[in-house]
Amino acid sequence: MQKDKILVSVNLVTFNEENRVKRALNSVLSQDYPFLEINVIDNASSDKTKEIVRSEFYDKVNLYELDKNYSFGGGQNRGVKFSSGKYIIGMSADVVLEKNFISEAVKIMEKNKNIGALQAKIRFLTKDGKKTNTIDTTGFEIFKSRRLINRGHGEEDLGQFDKEGEIFSYEGAVPIWRKEALLDVAIFDEIHDEDFWWMSDDIDLGWRMRLLGWKSYYSPKVLAYHERGTTKKLASSYFDFIKIRRTISSKKRMLDILNYRLCLIKNDFCVTFLKHLPFFIKREIMLILYFLLFEQRSLLAYPLILLK
Repeated sequence: MQKDKILVSVNLVTFNEENRVKRALNSVLSQDYPFLEINVIDNASSDKTKEIVRSEFYDKVNLYELDKNYSFGGGQNRGVKFSSGKYIIGMSADVVLEKNFISEAVKIMEKNKNIGALQAKIRFLTKDGKKTNTIDTTGFEIFKSRRLINRGHGEEDLGQFDKEGEIFSYEGAVPIWRKEALLDVAIFDEIHDEDFWWMSDDIDLGWRMRLLGWKSYYSPKVLAYHERGTTKKLASSYFDFIKIRRTISSKKRMLDILNYRLCLIKNDFCVTFLKHLPFFIKREIMLILYFLLFEQRSLLAYPLILLK
C-alpha cells in the first residue's frame, strides 16, 4: 500500500448510544482523510443504536453485533480482529472528531515508528453537542505517590498544552493505536485486560506498551471533543476533592480504586515502587481515612484485590 493510501480503521464501540452514535459517525464521515474502514462494534444494545446504524449508515460502515456487553475494552479487543488498518482509532460514542483528526494523526504516527498510542488534545463537548475551549484531557500524568491525573482537565485551553511529546499514557476516549503495537503487547490474545471492567483498562494498556518499548505520544494538532459524563475539573483542595467525588457513582468510585491498584500490581517495577513507597503510603493513608469518613463502599476494593 502506498504511503499516501494508508488504511485507518475507526472502531466505534457502542452500548445504548442512540442519542450519540449518529453524531459520532457523522464526524468520522466528515474527515478529510479518505482511506477509512469504519467499524461499529455493538455491545448488545437494547435501544435503537443498531437500528440507526443500519438505516442511516448501512452503506458506509460495518456493523458487528456482539452477544453481550463486553464493555469498551472488550469491544475494542473484538474490533481489532475485524480491522484491516495499519492504525486503529478506538472511538467512544461520546466523542466528536475535528475534520483533520485522522490526517494529522497519520502524519505523526508515520514520522515516529515507536509510537504505540497517540493522544489527541481533547476538549469538552456539551450534552447538546456544543464544542468548548475547555480541556478534557491531554493524556495521563503520574506522580511518585502514584496519583494519576488527566493533564489539563477542566482548564481553559490557552495554549499551555501546545507542545507535543511523549506522555506517561494515553487516555481512552479516542486513542489512535498502531495495530502492530496492540498485537505485540497482547497477553494470551487479549489486548485490553477484560478483568478491568469499565475503569483503568486504558492505563493498564498504555503502561504495558511503555514497558515493552512503545510510546504514548501527545499532539495538539490532533483535536477531538468529548462529552464526559463525570468529572469536569481536577481537585484543587480537600473540599474540592470531596465535592468532585460525590458527582461520581459509588460503583464507579469503587472500581476506580480497585482497578487502578490492580494496574499498579501488574505494571509497576518493584524497585521503583519501593523507592517511592513513602509517597504512596502517605497518600494511601489519607485516602483510606477519607473512605472511612465519607465513602465506605470504596473500602470494598481492598479485599477484592486479594480475590483477583
